[in-house]
Amino acid sequence: MKKNIMNFLLSGAVLLLACSFTASPVAHPETTSDVSAIDAVPVGGAYLMFAGKFGGEITRKEIAEHQELEVDGCAKGSRIFKFNLDITQGGKVTSLQSESGTLTKAMLAKLKSLSSGDAFEFKKTKAYLPNGKDVVDVHAKKFVVV
Repeated sequence: MKKNIMNFLLSGAVLLLACSFTASPVAHPETTSDVSAIDAVPVGGAYLMFAGKFGGEITRKEIAEHQELEVDGCAKGSRIFKFNLDITQGGKVTSLQSESGTLTKAMLAKLKSLSSGDAFEFKKTKAYLPNGKDVVDVHAKKFVVV
């Protein structure tokens, strides 16, 4: 009986010692103290990528270099076929629509006229899955021009 208790205590000590050497969780490298991990990386579902970004700060140069919207977070080969673009310029909101995955000429002209502090957001975005039949909602975040 005494030997069983000693073996039990010894195995408990070994287990405690082994667990003390496990690594502690590390914050996501893209997060900062003012951005939570949940906000930095989308979880679940399809999300919209523009200029290689999922919302946040964007430069006028990045806007000028990109015209196509991309889908990430779902089946490879999914493509956007419909979206609304809400542009906030000087406190005034303008809403434009597209029936494709690329920005229209009117959208491009409006985006190129934005200045620092103005913002835009993609809303009501829909994408086809690779089979061309199934439709998914695409999540997006607000972009702010710097």
